[in-house]
Amino acid sequence: MTPAPRTNSPEHFTGTPEELAEQAAALIILEAHRSVRRHGFFSMALSGGSSPRPLYRLLRQGLEREAFGHSGLPLPEAEPDAEGAFAMPWRNSLFFFGDERCVPPESLESNYRMARETLFSGMEEKGMQIFRMEGEDRVPEEAAKRYEALLLNSPIGTERKPEDRFPALDLVLLGLGPDGHTASLFPGDRKALQERERRVVATGVPPLEPRVRRLSLSMPVLNHARTVLFFSPSPEKAALAASIILGKRPDLPASMVRPEHGRTIWLTAPQP
Repeated sequence: MTPAPRTNSPEHFTGTPEELAEQAAALIILEAHRSVRRHGFFSMALSGGSSPRPLYRLLRQGLEREAFGHSGLPLPEAEPDAEGAFAMPWRNSLFFFGDERCVPPESLESNYRMARETLFSGMEEKGMQIFRMEGEDRVPEEAAKRYEALLLNSPIGTERKPEDRFPALDLVLLGLGPDGHTASLFPGDRKALQERERRVVATGVPPLEPRVRRLSLSMPVLNHARTVLFFSPSPEKAALAASIILGKRPDLPASMVRPEHGRTIWLTAPQP
């Protein structure tokens, strides 16, 4: 894994898709255990699409100690399992979604279905909490309101200080679209991008497939995360990612994700 040249921030690492998936899994497992020690639980917003599939499978099976060494990371302060792998602290983990397509949960286009098949399958007895967005609701605005209420009534909402309007997720996993969108916040959607009050927004039909309405965490929620991890292993997006990291495309939604009190990490393919 080779650190890519960078200026001040964010942190940026490049590698093969396999290396990036392993490093992302190691980062998440390490941060999960740190969060549990800090405040008793780990909260994470999951990304959708196809890119996270290998990453979710690694999280489900756990990582050998060598994986942390490959990524230059310390071992989690936890005991490995019987096979010697370091696992997620499942019983203390809360999984939210960064966005969802407005489709039923059994749809092939559902982010929840993808996560269920790759991350949660066979893990029902681990005791994690899963908070899905109700993409099947015919009125996405109502689904957005319910998810906002769910956020505020969950541990990440109830631990807020009175002056904090937005909950702070321990880690938000994000992807990068070919147009620079992230979560379901798309270029040109001024209403969603300029939202400063709501925690969850219902967006319109985007110019990319699948052409259905979306639900998304709002930009202020993304920017209140303790760690934002951009996972973009596709070589086709390497140049776009580099331009965003270097601050050359401030107009794009992915460039607007700048955690106020957290860190931002990019894992991308190297530029050709």
